[in-house]
Amino acid sequence: MEKLKQLVGKLKVSQIKMGAIISYFALGINIITGLLYTPWMVHKIGQSNYGLYTLATSLIAIFMLDFGLGSAVSRFVSKYRAEGNQEAINKIIGIIYKLYFIIDAVVLVILAVLYFFLDVIYVKLTPEELETFRTLYLLVAGFNLISFPLSPLNGILNAYEKFIQLKLCDVFNKLFTVVLVVAALTFTTSVKVVVAANVFSGITTILFKLIVVKRTLPLKVNFKSKERNMYKTLFGFTAWTMVISIMQRFTHSFAPSVLGITASSTEIAIYSPAVILEGYFYNVGTAVNGLFLPRISKYIADKQEDRILELMIKVGRYQITVLGLIFVGFICVGQDFMTLWMGPEYAKTYWCTLIIIFPTLLNCSKQIASTTVIAKNLIKYQAKFMIATGIIGLAISYVASLYLGSVGVCLGTAVASIANIIYMTFIYKSKAGIDIFKFYKKCWFKAIPCYVVVSVIGLVVTPLFPFGISWLGLIVKAIFVATVYFLVFFFIYFSSDDRKDLLKIVKKFKR
Repeated sequence: MEKLKQLVGKLKVSQIKMGAIISYFALGINIITGLLYTPWMVHKIGQSNYGLYTLATSLIAIFMLDFGLGSAVSRFVSKYRAEGNQEAINKIIGIIYKLYFIIDAVVLVILAVLYFFLDVIYVKLTPEELETFRTLYLLVAGFNLISFPLSPLNGILNAYEKFIQLKLCDVFNKLFTVVLVVAALTFTTSVKVVVAANVFSGITTILFKLIVVKRTLPLKVNFKSKERNMYKTLFGFTAWTMVISIMQRFTHSFAPSVLGITASSTEIAIYSPAVILEGYFYNVGTAVNGLFLPRISKYIADKQEDRILELMIKVGRYQITVLGLIFVGFICVGQDFMTLWMGPEYAKTYWCTLIIIFPTLLNCSKQIASTTVIAKNLIKYQAKFMIATGIIGLAISYVASLYLGSVGVCLGTAVASIANIIYMTFIYKSKAGIDIFKFYKKCWFKAIPCYVVVSVIGLVVTPLFPFGISWLGLIVKAIFVATVYFLVFFFIYFSSDDRKDLLKIVKKFKR
């Protein structure tokens, strides 16, 4: 029996390690393909159509709220698995699926009515742009209405620690989408084929996930369960995650719509690359965090909560080092990169990107704490504060965008995000029982001076390089900044144990 437990433990660790590797592989593919084909796609379909595409996807996303049910899937399935209660899992999944279908039906009605008022809402769009936008709206809405009820699949696979299968599906989805888009735009320049390619790839990926769940998991969904206690527990959790979801829409998905009202499709297009880059940045920081919810749930169930801080510091120091390199690198060479990547007309996107990735840098290092808040069902504290910051962030975005366009929207988003980070610091300490100030001391105390030193050196030295704005010049500058960053972190930020571990890895590679 003991050997069996050890074998199961090894398999779980293997799933986490392979899941992490595939996560970064998928992230690498996502970033590389995005950086290569996004400017090509924008060139093919035009800046205005790219803005309309972004507007359509963001508008539909506002209404496709899962009301916290996505987080509920991971949280409750992980909890019941830790307790060995498969029957409870079957019941809770059945309840969640029924709720998804009800929400989907309501959203269908809302989107159908909204379709007839698009010209009233987006008065800054030209008649030609509005006609194209209506078609994109129908395509995006149709896909989301089909895929939305199947949203629990990700949470189920994650909670059952099927990380490899889940991440492979993500890799397939990205590669298949890119192949379809490139093939289609080779023969036409219509933005509609871009949306159609995303829809087809998304549906195919969902089918793969369904097959994995059906063939590999002991799940037998119970749609007949009417246990009041389970409904009460579920709604007690989802009520607050619903608030968080709505407030997040205020500062993210509403941004293109705000620009559609106050500015133009061009400003939306300028804003869009910043969101793409922030998404890549966020994904680097959170690529492995979703893998830890089952482990954290088990720590809580086994009364080993002291191990959460240890895990948080370990993961946090790694994220601060990796994300810091990207952040500081973008400060130093980001303007050259934006000009080369998207063109000189996207110079403003540099400032948009810096403004919105700064809060992400602060927040991503504490994702283990955020996961703990979910596992302990403490999200109501976060939700209450986000109501205020979401409204304030939206108000700032609207007013600032009247004068600053896309930069103004980003300022509103950043203000709301930083306010939430400050507030949640005290929630982690007082409610979740995490010694967050010890985390800051271990992870951030020496990191900030390192960021400043490298940024100053990079900003002073790189303009002296003789290559001008060119890809060769960008690569040389990036290598210089990365080298300075590594040396500063190696001698100042890394502990003696970190340096020893790194040197051991280097020696292994030499062999």
